[in-house]
Amino acid sequence: MTLLTLSILGLSTFLAIAGLRTVAQDTYHTLTHAAVRARQSGVLIPRLSFLLLWVLIFALSYMW
Repeated sequence: MTLLTLSILGLSTFLAIAGLRTVAQDTYHTLTHAAVRARQSGVLIPRLSFLLLWVLIFALSYMW
């Protein structure tokens, strides 16, 4: 039973690591297109400001 469990765990880990490159490429592609559309429509700066506000809120909540 332990060998079966370790085999499944190893296979799952291998599959997750093997798919990281594709996930990173898809994420980069999506963020690039979203940034281009936001810049063209003129909402890039307000959205970045909102994002930075939330990052600041979460960062400060973990610091204190």
